[in-house]
Amino acid sequence: MGQLTNQLLWAGIPSFAQRAARMGLIRRHLLYSSKNPIIRELWEVSRAPNILVDSLLDDRDIKQASTILRDSQAKDSLDHFLGLKTQGVMSKTVSVAVLPRNIQLWKQTMDSLPDYVHNFARKAMMSQLPTLHNLKLWNCSATNRCPSCGLDQTNKHVLSNCSSPDALSQYTSRHNTILDLIAKWILPQLKQNHSLHCDLRVPGARQVCDLFNGPRPDLAIVSPLKIVIGELTICHETNLIQSRDYKLHKYANLEASLAGEFRGRSVLVHTIEISTLGFVVAEPNFFKNGGIPAFDPCLIKELSRVAILASRSIYNNR
Repeated sequence: MGQLTNQLLWAGIPSFAQRAARMGLIRRHLLYSSKNPIIRELWEVSRAPNILVDSLLDDRDIKQASTILRDSQAKDSLDHFLGLKTQGVMSKTVSVAVLPRNIQLWKQTMDSLPDYVHNFARKAMMSQLPTLHNLKLWNCSATNRCPSCGLDQTNKHVLSNCSSPDALSQYTSRHNTILDLIAKWILPQLKQNHSLHCDLRVPGARQVCDLFNGPRPDLAIVSPLKIVIGELTICHETNLIQSRDYKLHKYANLEASLAGEFRGRSVLVHTIEISTLGFVVAEPNFFKNGGIPAFDPCLIKELSRVAILASRSIYNNR
C-alpha cells in the first residue's frame, strides 16, 4: 500500500513490482530485436508466459511501449489510492480543492525539505504516523486514546482536532504565523486608496476589530466602496471544502455588523485554506475584488513549508 501511495504522491516513484515490469519489458524488447538467431529463438519459446508484455511491443518501438506501460501503472496506482478509506478521501479532496499549479509548487517544496521533514509529511499524507490509533492497530499499544483529551488519537486528531489547551495553543500559533506571512505579503501589493486590516498586530496594517461590532475575520482589504474579507483556516486535508463552506456560512451576514464609519460599503467574503501539510487554496475572487495579484510561487512555497514544519512540531509535542 505504501509503495502504491508513493507512486501517486512522490513525483511518480514506482514500486518494486512496477520497476520489475518495466525491466521485463526492456528484456523482452532486447530479445525480440536481437539480430542473433539463438536469442530470437529464446524470445519465441518464451512467448507463452509473456503475452501481455509482448503485446505492448506489437507495432511499437520500446519508447512507445514504455509510455503505455507507465501510464497504465499510474492509473492502477491512482485507482488503488483513491479507493483507500482514509488516504483516498484525502487525495480526492486535495485533487478537487487545490489548483494543479499549487500542487506542483507543493511538490517542489517537499523536494526542498530535509529528509526527516519530508518523511514526516509523507507518512502523514499516508496516515501512517505512529499515533496511538495506528500503534494499537499495529499491536504496539494497549490504547488508542489521546492522553490529553481522551479521544481516538488519529493522524487527523493530532494535527488539527485535539481539544486540549496545549494543542489548541499550538494550532493558534500555526494559524497566526501563516496569517502574519500573508498579511505582510499583501501590504506592498495594495492600491493607493486601499488599506489592510488584520486580526494580528502587523506593522502597516490596521486592526480588523475597527471594522465590525463583534465579528473578527482574519483579513480585510478596505477601499472607499467595499470591504473584501480573506478568512484563513488551517485545516486537515480532508476538510478543505468543508472548512470553506463553514466560514462562508459563518460570515454570510457580516455586512450587518459593520461599525458606524464603514456602514454603506459592500462586504465580500472569501476564504483562504491551507492544509496541515501545506496545500494552499485561495478563492480567485479574493484577489480580483481586493485589487491585488494572486499569491506568487515564492509565497505559496513558503506557506507550504511553514505549515509542514509547524505541523511536525505539533506532532512531536503531542
